[in-house]
Amino acid sequence: MKNSFWYFSIFILVVFFGCEEVQKAADVVIQPTAREVYERNFKKDDSVLLQWKNAFEISKNDILQITLPYSESGVFSEENFNVYSYNLQLKEGERLVVEIEKQPDSASVFIDLFQQKSDSLKTFKLVKSSEDKKSSLAFEINKSEIYKIVIQPEMKRQFPFIIKIYSQPMYFFPVSGGNNKSVKSFWADPRDTGSRSHEGVDIFATKGTPVVAVSDGRISSTGEGGLGGKQVWLMDGLFGKRVYYAHLDSIAVTKGKRVKTGDTIGFVGNTGNAETTPPHLHFGIYRKKGAVNPFPYIKLTDIQQVKDTSQMVKGTISKNRADLRKGPASVFEQLATLKKNDTILVLGKNQNWFHIQTQDSLKGFINQSFLTELPSN
Repeated sequence: MKNSFWYFSIFILVVFFGCEEVQKAADVVIQPTAREVYERNFKKDDSVLLQWKNAFEISKNDILQITLPYSESGVFSEENFNVYSYNLQLKEGERLVVEIEKQPDSASVFIDLFQQKSDSLKTFKLVKSSEDKKSSLAFEINKSEIYKIVIQPEMKRQFPFIIKIYSQPMYFFPVSGGNNKSVKSFWADPRDTGSRSHEGVDIFATKGTPVVAVSDGRISSTGEGGLGGKQVWLMDGLFGKRVYYAHLDSIAVTKGKRVKTGDTIGFVGNTGNAETTPPHLHFGIYRKKGAVNPFPYIKLTDIQQVKDTSQMVKGTISKNRADLRKGPASVFEQLATLKKNDTILVLGKNQNWFHIQTQDSLKGFINQSFLTELPSN
């Protein structure tokens, strides 16, 4: 009876408003991914669509690895159902960003992010997909784990692209004018001859340098005493974590005060058990289960720029042997050895390394010195 009511309601909506308007209304609730919206343009048994979807499923098993920041330029092929899949290690506190520049801008590209499960098979689960008509994706990492990024262009269309993958810190840097080089002591460093470990990072700066709120929030307590000397606790209003500032020379806030990101809450000093050390801020982050490594939350990162875009689509191995590797550097595992005159598909280029696919569908990276371009037709 209940189902009959819903079917009747949908029928009435279709009659009065039309299928398109009903679909828009339904999408507000369902929130389909860009991939799902795109697939509506084809019949479910369309042979081209089935090949495209199969290429996506196969890509989930790709084992290529990258480190951040990463960039790649190339041409999405009209002939081949190329899918770009990368595995990477991400840490709690990072904000992953995937951006794709393309011409024309109206061309569709789909981005999916998977997280490795903690099971014996090391399978992956989908955690986020790009939105309709969006060529970017951002995701805040709440668990340090292996992740997989899958990028797939729309069917039967050839256009150039630039992929940029990088991370941003979730939090503002806590010491005014500081950067990664200001951090001299890190998470888990031994303390008191190894009887305890360091539950934070130490950020060194001139005495009196402003210490700032890393996010919007509320000052939950201030005080002086113990190992931390003059200290402030900030209750983060965005992620629900407690942020700890210690060894302050002086405190500029009071308990209960609401602060905005970048507001001054104190000044660098060496109070508490830091009296014999140069002035610095001890910075820590705590969840309900205890302290977490705060460095990924504040680590400033770069975006890898593309110096020269690649337009190569096909190539041939120009030397007697070429090592095919799991990632774009000689330190990555070797997957195979390619021989002179082997022909390959070129998916893109990262710095001095080409992202390629062999005739037997094996993907990997080879150094540019081993490859010569072939005409694409």
